[in-house]
Amino acid sequence: MINDIAKKHSAKSQNFHITSSIGNSSVDKAVHMSIVDGCGELVLDKFIAIPSQILETLQALKENQDPNSKRKSNKGSLRHKNKLGYIDPTVSGIDIGDKVIHVAIPNGKGGAFVEEYETTTPALHKIAQRLKEYGVITAVMEATGVYWIPLYDILESLGFKPVLVDAKTVKNVPGRKSDVVDAQWIQTLYSNGLLRAAFRPPRDRLKLRAFVRHRMTLVKNKQYALNRIEKGLQLMNVKLSTAVSEIGGVSGMDIIRAIVKGERDPVKLAALRNRGCKKPEQLFIDALSGNFQEENVFTVSQSLAQFDFANDQLKECDEKIKAELETYPTVAKTPIPKRDKDKNKTRKFSNKRKPNRNDISFDVKTMLWEKSGRDFTALGGVEANTALLIFAELGGADVSSWGSAKEFSSWLKLCPGNNISAGKRRKSKKQPSANYISQALRMSSMSAKKSHTALGAHIRKITGRTDKPKGIKAGAHKLAHLLYYMCKDGWSYYEKGEDAYEKAYADRCLKNLQKKAKEFGYKLVLA
Repeated sequence: MINDIAKKHSAKSQNFHITSSIGNSSVDKAVHMSIVDGCGELVLDKFIAIPSQILETLQALKENQDPNSKRKSNKGSLRHKNKLGYIDPTVSGIDIGDKVIHVAIPNGKGGAFVEEYETTTPALHKIAQRLKEYGVITAVMEATGVYWIPLYDILESLGFKPVLVDAKTVKNVPGRKSDVVDAQWIQTLYSNGLLRAAFRPPRDRLKLRAFVRHRMTLVKNKQYALNRIEKGLQLMNVKLSTAVSEIGGVSGMDIIRAIVKGERDPVKLAALRNRGCKKPEQLFIDALSGNFQEENVFTVSQSLAQFDFANDQLKECDEKIKAELETYPTVAKTPIPKRDKDKNKTRKFSNKRKPNRNDISFDVKTMLWEKSGRDFTALGGVEANTALLIFAELGGADVSSWGSAKEFSSWLKLCPGNNISAGKRRKSKKQPSANYISQALRMSSMSAKKSHTALGAHIRKITGRTDKPKGIKAGAHKLAHLLYYMCKDGWSYYEKGEDAYEKAYADRCLKNLQKKAKEFGYKLVLA
């Protein structure tokens, strides 16, 4: 009756005022009901006898509480607006921010409520205790940056199953967006099987990954300092970069340190070059004749101090990485297989490579072979530093989290986008990726492009047909497949060379031509 009156008069607000019971009956109770329509006209104002069950429902609605729940409404708790009809009673949705965390907790009766917490450590333990009270097993969380890591670690240590989901997969929240709705939407989507967990290495392998990532930051800091040194030299019109191939090398750093200490004579500065420098002395003298202004010399000296500090930190970080790798169990006790990346290299230069100032300070290639039984450096373009990054990011050589090489490549965002509508393939945009392995494989693909390897020939073939970025991506995709099978099956990679690749490609083309000629009733005869 109440709903009929409200619909008839287009009521926008309903005020319920409960008075006292009439008689001693526990079935019916008297309620003073008043309904005001949108124009302010009083539609209903009288006492109505309502059954007790309906009265409890009205009270719950007034308190903004689930009518099926007998728990009193807590301050900050909100009803769950379920959109898909099912909520797993063991799943909780968590939206994490810098200052506030919203947690959607199932109430065990098919519903849920949202609570708000701070981001301090005691508040995180309260969240874990609250989830345990309501029988939550899986805590699904979404956050930007690194705000999710402290709560993830606490829940994982207490026996929960924390799950991190990609923020892009849950960004399309229907209706008005808020942190409360985000937590509800995360819980609903995961309960209905519409979200996948992000990959995270085992807990005991996270330390190595943190050290390797920090090492990459130190390398960048070192390069930033070197760039500032180069800028200061250019402002003094000291053209050191034209005389040496790299100012961060032995000759370049010796000359820069002499300038900082006060040496201004270009002849004495030129004498500090390494005897292996092939350029004439007069070129060094002309390049090192500058104005040596005081402010620019000061800038160079400050940047040189930062360069040396970053270099010392890099060595300390390498020691930490080595100590952490030594704690891993030894898998392979045999010597590392002979490296054979390039069949066309002469014997004189086959094993020589110009050292890089950012190379790790110990024999990481041999140590990775002992700890994993895989030689990642056998792949084209993959050096020791890249192999260490791959090992650290995967948490070893285990790729069981991906069912196939295609899934692994898709996780690395090395596959073309799949955009099909109405049975037609539409143009898809490039998928951005911040994955460390993906970036490392792309860099390795660029290095292998000019090599006389099968991978290099493949990249050049794709590049000639499309363009260079697509060829580099195709090379990285091929590297991802090789890496997956190397980790999964444990086989060793032996380079066949570009000649073998070109021969196999020509055989495939010939076979396709013969097949096409047979379809048209012809027989292809070799000349």
